[in-house]
Amino acid sequence: MFVILQSFDLETLRLVRQASESLSLLLGLAISYIAYRGYRRNQSRPMLFVAVGFVLIVGVPALVFVVLSLGLGVPTPVVNSLSQASELAGLGAILYGLWMPGRS
Repeated sequence: MFVILQSFDLETLRLVRQASESLSLLLGLAISYIAYRGYRRNQSRPMLFVAVGFVLIVGVPALVFVVLSLGLGVPTPVVNSLSQASELAGLGAILYGLWMPGRS
């Protein structure tokens, strides 16, 4: 396994990882938008929590990384802690949205 990894240039691996992160960000925001449209169309509060959850899981950590880490030079442990807190809040919002009863 290590021999296979040695054959890849580290720059290539970095580019593949960036592309993967970008694709994950785009897919997560697309899911958020679709869930928000579902909320608007059906006035379904659970869908609103699902949409907010996906934004907190995908969008906020990316924004935190770009602004705090790259823009302001905040230390990596602080950026990671804020990102993880946002992800946990997002998972909680999605879980709440899935458990919340719909309109009667």
